[in-house]
Amino acid sequence: MSRTTFIILMSSIAVLAFVGMWIAWRGRAKRDAAAAGSAPAAPVLAGEALASFARASYVSTTPEGAPLERVAIPGLRYKGYADVTVQRDGVTIAVTGEAPVTIPAAQVRGTDVAGGRIGKAVEPGGLSILRWSLPAPGGEPRALESSFRLADPAEQGRFAAAIAQLVSSADADTQTNSTHPTIQEEA
Repeated sequence: MSRTTFIILMSSIAVLAFVGMWIAWRGRAKRDAAAAGSAPAAPVLAGEALASFARASYVSTTPEGAPLERVAIPGLRYKGYADVTVQRDGVTIAVTGEAPVTIPAAQVRGTDVAGGRIGKAVEPGGLSILRWSLPAPGGEPRALESSFRLADPAEQGRFAAAIAQLVSSADADTQTNSTHPTIQEEA
């Protein structure tokens, strides 16, 4: 095989690989189109700021329990630096170069830590995970996990505490005060 033939063969394989990746990404975007239609918009949150994390490294958003399957939701498609703000009424994630995404407090489910996600592997517990649900049109909400690499363990603790405070206040808001009916024996 001549050098020219080899170069043409390897170039063809590289082009086919890139075309395959492009087709796969378009397929993923179409698959998540239903979710993209109901993706959280970026309304201005008016609640008290619980914590703010400037230039956190946004890693990915994945379905819960599938850390190696990226979800292609507008605003959360690509990894990069993000400004994450936790407020009493929700979480705003503004990835550099993307439209900000706001997750209302009622959709936030909690937080966790992990050592790896699609696009990043670090020491055990080095990634902070935001667990949330995305309402599906006409179906059951989709459980998602967004992962972040924060500057230090102290920031991970602040992130977890702010999310816990947000979830507890959202749970308190959804509970109603109901009185127990009095039965004849108690009267």
